[in-house]
Amino acid sequence: MKKNIFCLFLCLSVLSFAEDFEDFEQEFSFEVYDPLRGYNEVMTSFNLGFYKYVARPVSKAYGYVTPDFVRYGVRNFTSNILMPLRFINNALQFKFKEAGTELKRFGVNVVFGFFGFIDAASKTNIPKYPADFGTTLAHLGVGSGFHLVLPFLGPSNLRDTLSLPINWYSSPTGYIDPFLLSVGVNSYIIMNDMSFELDTFDEIYFNTPNIYPFLRDAYEKRRIEMSK
Repeated sequence: MKKNIFCLFLCLSVLSFAEDFEDFEQEFSFEVYDPLRGYNEVMTSFNLGFYKYVARPVSKAYGYVTPDFVRYGVRNFTSNILMPLRFINNALQFKFKEAGTELKRFGVNVVFGFFGFIDAASKTNIPKYPADFGTTLAHLGVGSGFHLVLPFLGPSNLRDTLSLPINWYSSPTGYIDPFLLSVGVNSYIIMNDMSFELDTFDEIYFNTPNIYPFLRDAYEKRRIEMSK
């Protein structure tokens, strides 16, 4: 059962993919190792159905009844508490300047952003440097392995999937006890983040021809860019 919770963390990277959607509206010049394409296409269809009939209606209803300041506050706070994940993995990639900036962002948001509910760091042009253990391995030369679509969560690959447990325990949300409470908290974080991106998800899922290769190539390209 814990494996499913590890997988919840990947959804955050899927959301970051949605934020960068415009960067992926192009043809890609690289090939993705995809020996499981038949399975991946079936799982992509399953995930599209889950989004259409479950995730989208729930997130849309949540966004309708929840004030914007609450949703923004939750998003800012959860992004701030994920600082250890970004800090550790930037440091492991020898990006010490970026790791230091993550500490600076955290301090500014805690002190001037009411413990992170306001993103004061971004307002003062302190950047955020996304990183996780999958990008660390990629930066150190570990290949992605075969492409793999995870149930409910979408595109991944062998390297990133095997990195999920380490990503989980690099974040404070990985230590919430009891276990069912951690399930609820992380599910809520995902739903809250998704409520901001429904239009982008709709554009991707409902208006993109050949959706599977698009998602696959976009995911792999994004991961390559993050690992540089």
